[in-house]
Formats: sequence, C-alpha cells, structure tokens
Amino acid sequence: MPCLIVEDMTSSDEPLSLADQRAAVTRDAIIEATQTLLIEKHPATLSIPAVAKQAGVSVRTVYRYFPNKQELLDGIAKHFPDQSHGAGRWVLDTFDENEAGLIRLWSAFTENLPAVRAEHQSPAGSELRERRLGETRIQMAKLISANFPSAPQDELDTLVDITIALTSSSMFLELHDRLGNDADTAARLAIWAAKALHAEFAANGLDALSPPSTSTLSNETSAANKGTTK
Repeated sequence: MPCLIVEDMTSSDEPLSLADQRAAVTRDAIIEATQTLLIEKHPATLSIPAVAKQAGVSVRTVYRYFPNKQELLDGIAKHFPDQSHGAGRWVLDTFDENEAGLIRLWSAFTENLPAVRAEHQSPAGSELRERRLGETRIQMAKLISANFPSAPQDELDTLVDITIALTSSSMFLELHDRLGNDADTAARLAIWAAKALHAEFAANGLDALSPPSTSTLSNETSAANKGTTK
C-alpha cells in the first residue's frame, strides 16, 4: 500500500496539537481502508459501513471526516498525481519509445488502482484529469505533427484527441480492469491501436469519417437487396 500523505490541518507552521494529530491519523486510516477496499471493489459498490469496518471506526466517525462517499473518493483522488504519475511523462519522441514509457506508467497504475479508480469516480479526480489534459495535448501534438507535417491542422487535432483517448487512464481501466489484461499487455495493445490509427491516417487521412455519398449508399443497398433475393 502506498504511503499516505497527511494533510496539514492548520494554516501555519506551528506543530499540530494532539487533537489535530489524532484527527489526521483517523482521517488517513479511513482513506487507507477505502484504498484497501477499492483494490477489489468498484467505487460504485463501495459502502460507508464497509469502510468504517475496515478502518476500525464507527460509521459516524467516517461521516465526520467525509460527509458523503463522493468526498471520500475525492480524498483518495487528490493523492493520485504523487502516487501514480510519479512514473513520469510518457509522451516522448517516437511511438517505439512511447511503448516502453506507457508500460512504465500503466505498471504504476496497477500499484495504485484505488487512486486510479477514485480519480474516475470523483469531481476532484475529474479536475485533476482535466488539468493534465492541456499539457498532454501539447506533447502529443508535437509528436503527431512531426510525423504528419503536411496534414491539415483540424485533422491533426482530431488525430491527437483520438490518440490521447487510446492511451489514457480510461483506456487502461478498460483494458486492465474490465478485460483482464496485465499492464504490459494493455500498454502494448494501446500503442498497437495508436500505430494502426496512424497508419490508416497516413494512407487515407480522415476520409473514413466522411459520410458516404448518395450513390455509394444506393449501390450498397442494391447489393444488399440482391443478396436477400437469392
């Protein structure tokens, strides 16, 4: 279990009082208990009574520090940057380098699953993800624009967004939590999908996103009708 960060409960540099120290210990015990439960449970199925039992405190005590489950998840999500993104940035110069970088980052995610899950289930987590998105877009745009220097800017912007989606913590949870892949395999699948996307873009741009012409639709309908009359 990662080390918890005790938040200062005073606004000065003065030592915490004994009561404040006890409060900080209790609060961290509740967060640690929640983290333990979230290793196996989805945030949606987490209950305050289960947290209280795991922490060895009363339900009333949990509510004293966290008025609702959302704020409890926020408390965990706020630890997320230090715990998981300490692995460093993974958007490098080439996708070959990125594969190793993404493996390192997603391996760190598996060591901090409670924080990753909480980040996707709480307002504080959403705020943290939004805050990181701007920098991620800048870094990814540099990589992609270098690979496709003559592509229209609007198409590059779309390609950047799709690539970010394929390599995001949301995709990590989909591949790891839902589909059962280990971090190494999940990262390789994500990079493979990104490379396939870029190969398709290099060959056809975003033509695949354009709606088919009326004549194309007519031909497809006609062919389908012929198939059903055989």
